[in-house]
Amino acid sequence: MIFWQNPTAGRLYSGLLWPLGALCGIAMTTILARVFAPEASLWAAVLCATATALLLRAAAIRASTVTPPSRPAKAKDHFNITQDLQSAFDNHEIRPYFQPQVSLSDGQITGMEALARWHHPSHGMVAPLTFLTSVAEAQLWHKLTDTILHDALSAMRDLEEAGIFVPHVGVNFAQADLEHPHLVNRILWALDQFDLQPNRLSIEVLENVVVQDAASPVRHSVNSLAKLGCHVDLDDFGTAQNPFDSLRQLDINRMKIDRSFIFDIDQDPKKQDMLADVVLLAQRLNLDTIAEGIETDAELRVVQKLGCGHGQGYGISRPMPLEQLQNWALQYQLSPHPHTSPAKLA
Repeated sequence: MIFWQNPTAGRLYSGLLWPLGALCGIAMTTILARVFAPEASLWAAVLCATATALLLRAAAIRASTVTPPSRPAKAKDHFNITQDLQSAFDNHEIRPYFQPQVSLSDGQITGMEALARWHHPSHGMVAPLTFLTSVAEAQLWHKLTDTILHDALSAMRDLEEAGIFVPHVGVNFAQADLEHPHLVNRILWALDQFDLQPNRLSIEVLENVVVQDAASPVRHSVNSLAKLGCHVDLDDFGTAQNPFDSLRQLDINRMKIDRSFIFDIDQDPKKQDMLADVVLLAQRLNLDTIAEGIETDAELRVVQKLGCGHGQGYGISRPMPLEQLQNWALQYQLSPHPHTSPAKLA
């Protein structure tokens, strides 16, 4: 019998051992026993969160409305989309929609995420997964990133001119972006263009981005930007099988907890225990947290109670173009208790 000095380790060992063994097909008994040794309490917490993430991925999490599921593109549609991409960039049909992020302690707006959207002149709004696949195949990731980055920083300036202060905007960077040798200079040039300090930009790094070793270009880019003052968010925490590399090698400021942790959390005590452990991990690593995919007031209250620092999701606000964001922010700031019932303003 193993006696655990770390109660979280013991709870996760007993609760996750056999499910993880079935999922991964490995001798989890030996691995967990070694990692959860008393002298490895910090990495015990890390593995706890990893185990939690794997279980949530394996579970049949029901579809969330945070990102509506995309209709698979037919061959003809896909061909036309690929052909139309270049003109879409030239005509500014692809632009960011912004989803606000709020503090779960005082309700203040603490940031926003810039999400790429394409409004096609003939076909209307193109499902993101559909056109992002075409962007990748056409090798236009850098063009997409530069477009969203430019428009996101421009929006920050426009919001300030309208009397609305948003501390920072998050922009998603793909593996190809992070490996580009001139990424840091591209970002610095964009910040300088709009007279913004680096701390007004959050670099959103997907958890499944590969950091191969200490010489990895991804590590160089991310950590160089962090040293300059940019925030770094580890996005979709809980969707990769191994978050160790990102947590150890990248200068992360905040963990964005994947919506699979949050969906129906008010009705699922196990998810509440799991989220509590992830928040504990973040605290041990001196990282901030944001819960993604908050859709209801009930989910918001539970996430708030469990200690997440910030919230994002349709229960707070759906993504919207800049002109709508300005009106939303002004109304939100006038709300007497915005952090207790933000869904009423969406």
